[in-house]
Amino acid sequence: MADVELRSYMLFKTAGVDFACDFDSIIRIDAASSADITPAPSFPDYMSGTVVLDGEVVPVVDTAKRFGLGSLQKGSHSCFILARLEDSELKKSYDKLAAWVDEINGSAKVSSISPPPALNDESFSEYVAGTFLYEDRTYYVITPEKLAWK
Repeated sequence: MADVELRSYMLFKTAGVDFACDFDSIIRIDAASSADITPAPSFPDYMSGTVVLDGEVVPVVDTAKRFGLGSLQKGSHSCFILARLEDSELKKSYDKLAAWVDEINGSAKVSSISPPPALNDESFSEYVAGTFLYEDRTYYVITPEKLAWK
């Protein structure tokens, strides 16, 4: 019997929806506040501006706005997920981004993910790489490249 490869995902919540990101894409996680963000001219509305993390200026993606879910529930658990961008086209501008999320909810080891749900005009699935069930909850798997602008 072959061993099943398990991948580790960080679990997080944005605007009441459960998401996951492969730990291989994550550099670090920091507490977040809107006071940390410097507005930037001509950024799309889902990009709140920039933040300095590890001495570098990186763009901030407000995940709730990006997914069309309204606003973050900005509480005491709000976090930046600093992630690397692997897409060579995006790297021309930035090689990292900070995904602004409501809270981190732990981690999960998963053997497989299902394809993303069907697309429609109101769906955030164009930003989702797949889904999985964990502890009777559906998690939408995101990749940093799908959050960034193109």
